[in-house]
Amino acid sequence: MKKKEKNIQIKPSKKKGESMANIILENELTIFSIESMKDKIIEAVMKYDHVEFALKNINNVDMTFIQLLCSVKKTAKTLNKKVSFDVELSDDIKSLLNNSDLSKVLI
Repeated sequence: MKKKEKNIQIKPSKKKGESMANIILENELTIFSIESMKDKIIEAVMKYDHVEFALKNINNVDMTFIQLLCSVKKTAKTLNKKVSFDVELSDDIKSLLNNSDLSKVLI
């Protein structure tokens, strides 16, 4: 039985003919968890025309992970694919993003 990744879930759309997936990212999104998720995220962006990231129950995020999401969004745009974000962040993390001017990417 395949072990379920605790920080990432990929849920393809069940609508016929729709090339979309929802990627749910949770818990710790840091340099320590990025390696196990990066390939799955890239694979989903390459496979689907639209990928929506849902960031929920985030207890820690760092700039490495934010940079990954920025890169994914930029790459998707060059491939004429759509990436969107549904973000639920704590006030502290929102403040970090606002102070680093990265809120434009996720919020």
